[in-house]
Amino acid sequence: MSILSITILLFGSMLFFLALGLPVVFVLGGLATVFILLLWGPQGLALVATKASGIMSNSVLLAVPLFILMAGILERSGVAEDMYNVMYRWTGALRGGLAAGTVGICTVIAAMSGVAATGTVTMGLIALPSMLKRKYDKRMAMGCIMAGGALGPLIPPSVHFIVYGSISGLSVGRLFLGGVFPGLLLSILFITYILVRCWLNPSLAPAIPLGEGGNWRQKFTALRGVILPLFLVMAVLGSIFLGLATPTEASAVGAFGSIVCAVVHRRLDWHLLRYAAVMTMKMSGMIMWILFAASLFAAVYQGLGAQKFAEDLLGMVPFGKWGMLIGFQVIFFILGCLMNTLSVLMITYPVFLPLIPILGFDPLWFAVLFMVNAEMGYLTPPFGTNLFYMKGIAPSGTPIEEIYRAIIPFVALQAIALVLIILFPPICTWLPSLWR
Repeated sequence: MSILSITILLFGSMLFFLALGLPVVFVLGGLATVFILLLWGPQGLALVATKASGIMSNSVLLAVPLFILMAGILERSGVAEDMYNVMYRWTGALRGGLAAGTVGICTVIAAMSGVAATGTVTMGLIALPSMLKRKYDKRMAMGCIMAGGALGPLIPPSVHFIVYGSISGLSVGRLFLGGVFPGLLLSILFITYILVRCWLNPSLAPAIPLGEGGNWRQKFTALRGVILPLFLVMAVLGSIFLGLATPTEASAVGAFGSIVCAVVHRRLDWHLLRYAAVMTMKMSGMIMWILFAASLFAAVYQGLGAQKFAEDLLGMVPFGKWGMLIGFQVIFFILGCLMNTLSVLMITYPVFLPLIPILGFDPLWFAVLFMVNAEMGYLTPPFGTNLFYMKGIAPSGTPIEEIYRAIIPFVALQAIALVLIILFPPICTWLPSLWR
């Protein structure tokens, strides 16, 4: 059987079973096992044990449960409430100041937690009622929270970058550095859009009365609320960027720091620890099983000659390597609308990642492009995760169509950021080039 026939059969079967609603992990792992038996017989099943052992012995992946634990504790530690108080007092008097400040807080939360859920859920519970109470346009209020929360996969310490590094062989530290400026670029684009649009149309986000933000003494006193978040960000990211700790070691620092934050806010109790532990077990288990199944699927496909097939396919694509790159982004975007980020990565990396060096592209640059697409996936219907989080948080009776409309301008801004990073690769490659 030719590699073309095998490719059509393998990926066609995968799409068929995914369309039936089967979990990605069972589709990838099951198909890989079936093809091993059909093509290589029972003796080929040794590959299953080999790939499982390789995944479980990867020390970089130890950072995943620790960063998830940190996110779970921070979500209920009280840190976000203090940051919101600071933002409310300092930016509330601006038109759109609460919405712009919410994006800023989500940016800091992303730099503390590494996942998208924390910023969306936390600020949805804290900032959304406050903005709606002050007559903010509901779409503007919901959109800024969902967009800000989506920064988690890109801004370090991103759990997604850890997984990407483990399967691609790229340095997780360099991936973290590559996400810094693109993450800040997106945050600035969101904030600029909010402020400009609210300046043109004040009714979307009226400023709070001047006296409501407090006097200057109260404003400076409130700044104590940013001390712990900044300390935690510096402890985690600073230890990595200064070479004092590996990402795995920094994850332990972050988990300990989140516990300190909960203690300072008097929120540390068994209910919090149980919530964070259960969240860690669920997400870590999901990630590890997907990694295992996808690693086996990729090994089978590559063993069948995927590299040569991909190289031959490259010669048939219009506009050469740039046509191929644009095609990758379109595929990422479409799949991101239909499934979670890790599933998209695991399905596409057996074909896409080996082609990047052949095309002459920087693998780190391509990784950042994927993460920007991942952010778009968190916001795009029908299965954008942040859309569902917001549906559960928004006022009763809010139709899902209104939530969809709320994210349209922010998805457009993400697309603009993607184009800018494609046209100007140093946005994500300059900072990693300084780190050795």
